[in-house]
Amino acid sequence: MEKVRTAAASYYLIQGLAVIGWWMLLVIRPDTQKWFELESSSLTTLWAFWLPDLLIIGPLSLLAAILVLQRNRYATSAMWLVTGAVSYATLYTLAIVMMTDHGWLGAVLMLPATLWSGVFAMALTVEHAMFREAKPSSTRYILIKTFTQIIVVWSMILVVIPFVITIFEDRLTIVRFSFEGQRTIGLVVFALTSIPGVWSAVLMSQVGKGTPLPLDHAAKLVIAGPYRYIRNPMALSGIGQGFAVALFLGSPLVAVYALIGSAIWQLIFRPLEEEDLARRFGREFESYRAAVRCWIPRLKPYRAIPERQ
Repeated sequence: MEKVRTAAASYYLIQGLAVIGWWMLLVIRPDTQKWFELESSSLTTLWAFWLPDLLIIGPLSLLAAILVLQRNRYATSAMWLVTGAVSYATLYTLAIVMMTDHGWLGAVLMLPATLWSGVFAMALTVEHAMFREAKPSSTRYILIKTFTQIIVVWSMILVVIPFVITIFEDRLTIVRFSFEGQRTIGLVVFALTSIPGVWSAVLMSQVGKGTPLPLDHAAKLVIAGPYRYIRNPMALSGIGQGFAVALFLGSPLVAVYALIGSAIWQLIFRPLEEEDLARRFGREFESYRAAVRCWIPRLKPYRAIPERQ
């Protein structure tokens, strides 16, 4: 949990300084204002944001960083206030740019801030409540739940969101890359990277008696199949799928989206999940974690050493 807390404090600190630094840039370098103007030949709407940014979002982000490090009881309140303020500003800006077709760069830069602020606030609010063992049920029913989750999550994360990102990309006139056989290679990479993800999900259902969803998690520690070679095959699979989609679309921003997703998992969800596994499975998981790496596969499969009676 300390890793997540440190990452959250670092993020809110960077966000607060970035907000202040951005307004300093606009003042020191007036020529940069045209990149963010929200109306044709007018900076009035853009400059209307200076008061809430410098009075609320910037200072409140810095305050949230301090309170998180101090473990202050008001830290979560500060984080949610920041999240609310950033989310409102982002949606308001997005509505304006869709009507005026100006200022897309600012809207695109604000979207990750909304995501990061919200994810950190949620992670430090729920902590262990994020993980809950699945209720006992038949393997068939668990598999149905697992594949339902896969269909819904993959559709949203790997289809809908990348499609929306390409719309922003076109508005920013970002050139997509292309080469011969690109889409074929993208499909092949997607298929190959999907195999360990689906395999791991099936094992989690059959062996662990749970689903990949944290609120319906495996009741037993799964050390089988790809888990014997790498600690988080589903996460590695998901990141690979994200880059495969970026390759298929020729989209630099979708590749950035995949990087952001992997960073969120590495800095937030992995530490929380492993803390939960250590709490539930104790020495068995600690031995496994010490022997099997998170990102680099083992050459030989891991074999648990039975404890002496």
